[in-house]
Amino acid sequence: MKNEGRYAAYGLTGRVAVVTGGSKNIGRHIVSVLAEAGAVPIILFREDEETARKVCDEIEKNGGRAGMVQADMADVAALRNAVRRIERDFGGIDILVNNAAVRPNSKITAITVEEWDRVLDTNLRGPFFLSQAVMPGMVHRKWGRIINIGGVDAYWGKTRRAHNVAAKLGLVGLTRTLANEVARHGVTVNIVVPGTTDTYRHTPQWYPGLDKMYDERKQRTPMARLGTPREVADACVFLASELASYTTAQELFVTGGAFPLVRSPSEEYPPEQFGEV
Repeated sequence: MKNEGRYAAYGLTGRVAVVTGGSKNIGRHIVSVLAEAGAVPIILFREDEETARKVCDEIEKNGGRAGMVQADMADVAALRNAVRRIERDFGGIDILVNNAAVRPNSKITAITVEEWDRVLDTNLRGPFFLSQAVMPGMVHRKWGRIINIGGVDAYWGKTRRAHNVAAKLGLVGLTRTLANEVARHGVTVNIVVPGTTDTYRHTPQWYPGLDKMYDERKQRTPMARLGTPREVADACVFLASELASYTTAQELFVTGGAFPLVRSPSEEYPPEQFGEV
């Protein structure tokens, strides 16, 4: 896929980029935008091979190159094997986006040991060991980008998500530490924090009572709307690019101002307040 237009200055042509959970939702858009920027995205998927293949086929149909490898984020041995396979088939890994996550909706009193371990293994332990596996190559080549995907609900203290909140805030600390350890080797590590984003998960069929929740979220968001997966993907691709070469250990909030700002009715100005635009 030709690197032209809005991504021409990003310097990602030929860069090999691994995106975990890259076949659906925000991950799928990250994969697509990386391909548009000229990179070679590799989807790391757990189960849905058919959907991952469709994403790869679409990229290749448009003149790009893409790949897919099966691995469970909770299985460290599988992650290490996936990295070796990708390095063998595609070359060194330049970009890693730790996007895959599970987030069951459970009261504190209902969370079992098995559920807790599954969430922490997938959302925190997996990203660490996958980062550990790709870092030696990045350090050796003096260039690399690791981008973790957080969640704004972790900062609010989302109810029924104790395990996910613990994992996502742990990911912030992990981002800072990894960034500090490799900053002098041309490798950056950052975390993108999406706000409420309009994905297939966020439909009334998937989440009963969602319309009411969305109305409340919009009222709390200065931009008064939901984010799009493409907007999150664009933030990730910026951090992966040469344009962000001096940006590391940062939390980039793609939240429409919902964090750390919160809109209240008294802070809302009518359009005429600003005169002609």
